[in-house]
Amino acid sequence: MELLEAKNAALSYLKPATREVLKYFRTGVTVDAKSDGSPVTVADRNAEEILRKRIGRDFPGHGIIGEEFGNESADAEWVWTIDPIDGTLSFIRGLPFFALLLSLLHRGRPVMGVISLPALGETVWAVKGRGTHCGNRRIRVSQCNNLKNAVAATADRYCFKEKKCLRLYDRIYKHTALARTYPDAFGHLMAIRGAVDVMIDPWAYIWDFAPCKILAEEAGGRFANFTGNRGSIAEGTAIVGNAALVRQVRTLYREGKNVR
Repeated sequence: MELLEAKNAALSYLKPATREVLKYFRTGVTVDAKSDGSPVTVADRNAEEILRKRIGRDFPGHGIIGEEFGNESADAEWVWTIDPIDGTLSFIRGLPFFALLLSLLHRGRPVMGVISLPALGETVWAVKGRGTHCGNRRIRVSQCNNLKNAVAATADRYCFKEKKCLRLYDRIYKHTALARTYPDAFGHLMAIRGAVDVMIDPWAYIWDFAPCKILAEEAGGRFANFTGNRGSIAEGTAIVGNAALVRQVRTLYREGKNVR
């Protein structure tokens, strides 16, 4: 499997999917509720259908894991992950911070990923061993190595509350130079490109984290869970940044757990 060819294919698939999404942006599109209560629109569904059809046409032996239409051959050697609109709440409110996410897994590990911010005109891709790129420019994580000097991005406070991580949320705001809510893939991408120093996210899914992991690692950074040593894209939590800051955030989490 030639990963640069897969990357080029992914970028080509995103063009029609992006056009479809932007067709509904800031139009007052109807919002439905999924079974878990989260919002979904026709733009989400149509974009994922576009991506699935093209992947199935060009890579018929590959599996697919998608947010809106589930799994196809998810145990295959090569599997694509799709999040047609990451940040649907931003999308339906007319905020430009939503993203389209694609990745390719080999035996469960991301080896290619793309994060596209259509309303901001920015697309970033990574291929294993080839670095992380925005257009023709290679990008890297921040070199800030002390949390007290760091600008941190976090997911929304309610995510920390739902996942019983409010103590970590409060400690991040206490122990960093500045902490701001930059949720979803937007926040992860800001850490990957060094615009913020670290991103902390207590709640997301494999289609969210798969592209973030390969982009972070190829940008010289680290993708880690709050606990454990695997950096799992399916575990549900993530810290993205350089190794020093990721380690310090994990220490904050561990110390917060030990407070009675």
